[in-house]
Amino acid sequence: MRKLFLTGCTMLLSLALWAQGLPLCKEEPFQEGERIKMGIIFKWGLVDTEIAQASMRLLTVSHNGEQVYHSILSVKSASFFDVFYKMREYFQSWFTIGGHQPLEARRNTVESDYTSTNHYIYDWDSNVINATICINDGERQVKDLPMKGMSYDIVTLIYHLRNVDWKCATQGKSYKVPFAIDDEVSELLVTYYGPEVLKVRKLGKRNAIRFSCTVVAGQLFEGNQQMQIWFSADDTHIPLAVMVPLKMGTMWAWLKAAEGTK
Repeated sequence: MRKLFLTGCTMLLSLALWAQGLPLCKEEPFQEGERIKMGIIFKWGLVDTEIAQASMRLLTVSHNGEQVYHSILSVKSASFFDVFYKMREYFQSWFTIGGHQPLEARRNTVESDYTSTNHYIYDWDSNVINATICINDGERQVKDLPMKGMSYDIVTLIYHLRNVDWKCATQGKSYKVPFAIDDEVSELLVTYYGPEVLKVRKLGKRNAIRFSCTVVAGQLFEGNQQMQIWFSADDTHIPLAVMVPLKMGTMWAWLKAAEGTK
């Protein structure tokens, strides 16, 4: 899987969209102290079981003498599911307030027999990401990854997607989004489908906006499948649900709680 929560949380868009004619929200839809919790559900036939929990929180901190956002995203599988597929995900991102320019990112992932650590320092003067990477306990790699425009890490992409003013987007239009993970910068194809009413698990019906994104092939994914993403249609653009097609069944992430929102 490249990788389960990577794709589960690849609800992706960025300032690259703004360059293609999509304006940003006049006010940021998030604020310091916001915390979002989601349950991760595996569905296959009659099986419909919560196998993990995810949480994301947003802080402001001093980073190299500048006040910036610091977001922490974590995922932990339930103990009963660890026997089948252990997941431990810990992401940290530092990015500028207002412009949301990524400055630094860290990733520590355990997914079954796959492990990965990433540490990115963004060098905007040279237009490269200074990356330190270790995969499956192999040799540590230190390399510069060329940026493809705004090349975002997982967490920063989520906040940029929330910060797009989707009322001005064209339904059915697709966008290529630069994305950095492990030792490469690639592009994801994101398509905007517009507003709809979504029945959120245990929370009832919510007005939503929906996207899809091409899933990267891997252990559980065959590739070229469409992951579906729903955000709230209000000014906060809170993640409501994510549906990821697997080789066997589907994986869902459902909103459980949102605290400290605007």
